[in-house]
Amino acid sequence: MPLFLKERKSLLILIVLVFIQLVLISLQVPLEDNNYFERAIFSVFSPIQHGLVSFFQKIGNIWNGYFYLKDLKKNNTNLREEIFSLKQENDLLRKALNSLQEERVMMEKLSNLDQNILAARIIGLDYSNVYKSVIINKGSLDGVEKNLVVLDKHGHLVGRVIGPVAIKESRVQLITDPESGVSVYSQADRIQGIVSGDGRGRCVLKYILSTNEELKKSDSLITSGFDGIFPRGIPVGEVISVVQTTSLFHDIRVKPYFDFRHLDPVAVLKIHPTDMD
Repeated sequence: MPLFLKERKSLLILIVLVFIQLVLISLQVPLEDNNYFERAIFSVFSPIQHGLVSFFQKIGNIWNGYFYLKDLKKNNTNLREEIFSLKQENDLLRKALNSLQEERVMMEKLSNLDQNILAARIIGLDYSNVYKSVIINKGSLDGVEKNLVVLDKHGHLVGRVIGPVAIKESRVQLITDPESGVSVYSQADRIQGIVSGDGRGRCVLKYILSTNEELKKSDSLITSGFDGIFPRGIPVGEVISVVQTTSLFHDIRVKPYFDFRHLDPVAVLKIHPTDMD
């Protein structure tokens, strides 16, 4: 053993014994609220405990935040789907309401014939030429027959039913079809002629002599009833040009009153011209 340790052996033993005595005293006799040993342990482990608690609290917050954001995302997705569904439902209801309003307006304009009016929808076009004919969703089961007159929702002439007539479908020849013919006269001067289609959405007024100077642009044309198909007094169209030619007749262009873009719905008159007089 080194000399300096031998010389201080008694002193070291005394220090160790005093320390042990103090520890034993602190364990048995409380000083204020805590003994020295507890204070020493608390001082050492308190920061560690505090750090662990803070760490696990942060982990818990992150974990809870993750599930919160996950639930929030799910709820947002559900809300978006619900909003989309409500928007579609709203659009469908608006279209249905507009459809009902259009049919109501049409019925009001033709209220004097309401017992003989059949409202119909357009379900098809003639793809060889859309201005020739359309298909409606009413047929023989609804009382539709060949040569019944078809009007738009404002009471303007659209055309007539042509064959064949199916149980729940019918073909309507438009007045814009070159093969159609409607007996008309001008509302102002009672000038008579035949309106046929030009196949491009307009009509021509035929058989007006070149010597006739009375027919003018903007004159209104209505059915005369002389053809035995279309009742008298139905608005047909408006004269948009009168061109003199070297032939026997004028070249007269007519714009139909019905709007092809907003043709649906239509009204089928379930009455023949002879029964309307």
